[in-house]
Amino acid sequence: MTYFDCVGFYVQQAADLQALAEQAARLGRPLSTEPGFGLRRWEVGEGVELWAEVGPSGEALGVLPFFHPDLSHRAAVVAVGQDPDHPEEGWAELWVDPTDPAEPCSGRFPLVCDLVDYLCVAPRLQHLPVTVEAHLVCFADSVTAYQDALDWAAGQEATGFRMPPHAFASTWHTALDEGPDRERPEATAWLAGCVLRVERRTNPRSQGTFLRLVVDVGGPAVEVVAPEALAGAVQAGWLVQAGCWVLGRLPALEATG
Repeated sequence: MTYFDCVGFYVQQAADLQALAEQAARLGRPLSTEPGFGLRRWEVGEGVELWAEVGPSGEALGVLPFFHPDLSHRAAVVAVGQDPDHPEEGWAELWVDPTDPAEPCSGRFPLVCDLVDYLCVAPRLQHLPVTVEAHLVCFADSVTAYQDALDWAAGQEATGFRMPPHAFASTWHTALDEGPDRERPEATAWLAGCVLRVERRTNPRSQGTFLRLVVDVGGPAVEVVAPEALAGAVQAGWLVQAGCWVLGRLPALEATG
């Protein structure tokens, strides 16, 4: 399994990934970026997106999967960085639903996400913190479902891995005083919560199926996409625990023209 399975694409070898990158670069809509690298957004359908980074000659350098969420969040971006090995990619640390304008680290919880639109928004993230609308999607690599609170408690006791029934815990996040040479953080998280909605989607390009879950993690709800084989038994009203890769988009900061 790869994270592309979460939106119905099946990538088994490097050639499959390169083919997807080239297809997205060819069919995607160009977005405005600084000179050098370019970015293409391919809206495949059913919410599925591919974001391709291209080089100066238009060659496909890489591609990220994404899903267009129905939900958005107010978020205070407190740190941003470039991938040292892939300068066309980058990440952000943010706090969801900041409560105090004078203190951005006052929101519901912090998280690190990889930005699919990094090449577009990086020039506008030079002076932090900044509060923006964020589109966040969790690409699941593990999902454990529980029918009710008693089932949840029994599962926690059996595994010894204890999380509150509603939580979002970024695997690793930075501190504001670490400086520009900070280590590249992992954009991963554990979440737990009540499933508010389950939708089965079909990727119109590959015909691969996947699930979109809306999960209440204790106040805010987050959107999770997962292969049907991984989360096919989940029903609305159940509790879930999931490990995921967090991807984000900051549409209000994307340059136009």
